[in-house]
Amino acid sequence: MKMLKDLHHVLKTIAQDVEVLPAVGGAVEDFERPDFEEREDQALNEEEKVFEIIYERDPRGICTFRPVAPLGRTDFHLFRYFLDGSFRSYFLGTILEHDRETPVHFAQVGACVLYRDDHGSLHREALEVRNVLLAGRNRLSDSVWKRLEELTASGNLSLVDLTENDIVSRVLSDLDLRNKATGKVRFAMHMLEVEMIQRVLPQLSEDAWLVVDGSLLFEPLLSVFARFSQGPPAVIGVSKNFRKDPQFVFGRGPRAERYSIYKLLADLQVAHRTAAFSARGGKVVFWYVRLWEQRNLDYPMMGVVKVELANPSQESVPSELLDRISQALVAERQVTPHGLDRRWHAHLYPIFLAERMVKEHFLSREVVQQFLKWR
Repeated sequence: MKMLKDLHHVLKTIAQDVEVLPAVGGAVEDFERPDFEEREDQALNEEEKVFEIIYERDPRGICTFRPVAPLGRTDFHLFRYFLDGSFRSYFLGTILEHDRETPVHFAQVGACVLYRDDHGSLHREALEVRNVLLAGRNRLSDSVWKRLEELTASGNLSLVDLTENDIVSRVLSDLDLRNKATGKVRFAMHMLEVEMIQRVLPQLSEDAWLVVDGSLLFEPLLSVFARFSQGPPAVIGVSKNFRKDPQFVFGRGPRAERYSIYKLLADLQVAHRTAAFSARGGKVVFWYVRLWEQRNLDYPMMGVVKVELANPSQESVPSELLDRISQALVAERQVTPHGLDRRWHAHLYPIFLAERMVKEHFLSREVVQQFLKWR
């Protein structure tokens, strides 16, 4: 509650210097667009649209699809750590300063790492929640922005500039800062996730991997992984929603076959994976794994996850390693939050629990709306 009192003081004080148009009810929760994860995946690697370099090696040869029978924890306990982040964001109102105006948002971003022991029980390894106040610096005078910096410097609150572009929010127009706020909040969440990954890295090994919800294709995470000289770090990123525009080429010359992602995944059978492709010049290797058969799903993209593996050596990765990772992922789908999340068909249950734990540590919507009033 102290943080909310501090934030209430910030709002009350700044309202003495500028005109304020409050949101109805004091705070209106921002709801994330359902396709934002897909748009984010596209933004992280927008330069590459056609993938034709298969980045794995197997003396037996490379196939478009490979079977990956489930490899459960009791047979080989590969995944020990699971990381997910979440956020909750609110529109508080609009600051009006002469001919300038900016929306003001408050958000809580959080990330949680769960550890799974030999018996399969999950324990909280690390959890952190941060509070963020967002406004457009270029939409305010220097004096008002400086005042906001002074007011937020002493409390448990970070000030974020809505007009500053980053790799996530740059896909959204600066003309509508309310819409852009979601991207800025997501970027703040990702930066917290990077800190959590760095905290866990010393505990990882070839027999104890970390599964991260989402993509690995952003800085400063790639720079963190680039320090690994002896093989890839024991971290994978798993995306439930991913871009729909890439094309994949198998083979060379006139016999080369081109697949859209729809055709590629329509032909992908349950407990199978695709060949692995290169992104960012081989710094990341990615492929797709089908967790659920298509029979009871609406369309071919459902029941599939995109998997990313950091590859600092930029050399092709052994197919055996990619198979083992994929087998362990297929085994993770056995318990799912069916009916509790629209993305159940691509969920890994420990990731679902990590996200839920973060959300349980957020302030409730009712508490925020009660406290965050300008007057």
